[in-house]
Amino acid sequence: MEMHTEPSTAGDRYTKLPERGSAPAPSDRPPGPATGTRHLHWFGRYFYACGAQGLPPQITCLGAVYALERVLKHDFHAATGLYKRPEFEVSSGNGEVNPLPGVSDFKRPIRLIGKINRRTHFCLLPLGLIGRLLSRSEVRNLQRCEGIAAVPRVLARIDPHMYVYEYIEGWSLHEKPPLPADFFDRLVVALGQVHARNLVHFDLHKPGNILIDTEGRPHLIDFQIARHIGERFLLARRLSAGLRRWLQSYDLYHVYKHKRRLQPELLTEAEKRLSYNHSLALEIHRVIARPYKKIRRASLRYLYAKGILTGTQDSGTCAETNPVRWTKTNSDADKEYE
Repeated sequence: MEMHTEPSTAGDRYTKLPERGSAPAPSDRPPGPATGTRHLHWFGRYFYACGAQGLPPQITCLGAVYALERVLKHDFHAATGLYKRPEFEVSSGNGEVNPLPGVSDFKRPIRLIGKINRRTHFCLLPLGLIGRLLSRSEVRNLQRCEGIAAVPRVLARIDPHMYVYEYIEGWSLHEKPPLPADFFDRLVVALGQVHARNLVHFDLHKPGNILIDTEGRPHLIDFQIARHIGERFLLARRLSAGLRRWLQSYDLYHVYKHKRRLQPELLTEAEKRLSYNHSLALEIHRVIARPYKKIRRASLRYLYAKGILTGTQDSGTCAETNPVRWTKTNSDADKEYE
């Protein structure tokens, strides 16, 4: 499961995913598609959510035109891009926003995030239809969190696969930024507010889905696989509430696991117990997920080595999802989060 020049304000909390890592050394990159596989390069693009087209270079929403400034994430399941209003210039020195001459409208956000769930089919599988359903579900879950400061607000739907939401200046926990002492306490409170809306996030094992803004406040993003478990989900209120509490406990487990790794000195004994989980359900998940990760990464390494998948020199990839990350020389840094 992405992605720093403008300060946030109370009215403009837009989601910023930090950059992570740097481009690999030239020796780590293949010289390019081999002659025998050059014609398969097009096939590699269908391993990305937007296929060969990539993210749209500009979008029109909220009565303004926004241009793609940077690709934050583009993997098999989804693509995320940072969009900016072209009529504004952002000073790189002090971060102040300077409008061009004749422009005085500051009501619309200057930057926003566009997210696209998978558009294209793959190997005759109707994954484009599934991406449409996931986009609809994610928007609905974010709307259920309306009023929670730690969750970005949906601003507009562009099409059945794409929507835009607020841009937050900050970093993800994957970058291991400096954290205030009360960061995880505030994160638990924010997660409790999400849980109070009968939601389970399901994806907090990824440190990239937890952000810290420039003022040290926590934020939760990526509700793609989050699920709403209502009072009648299992027909009976008691059964539904029991299932919901059980699943929400895994969200808390992942939060305390991150705290154990990033702020172990602040972990209480009760939190330490919660940061370890050896339940049968999680052990079954690990048995299935670990071989899947090994096969997936080996496949990415092979496709990258053959030139079928692109590397960091392609603007359609990012450090988080770049196949270079899974080469033997770059994978060691990621093992501690497995």
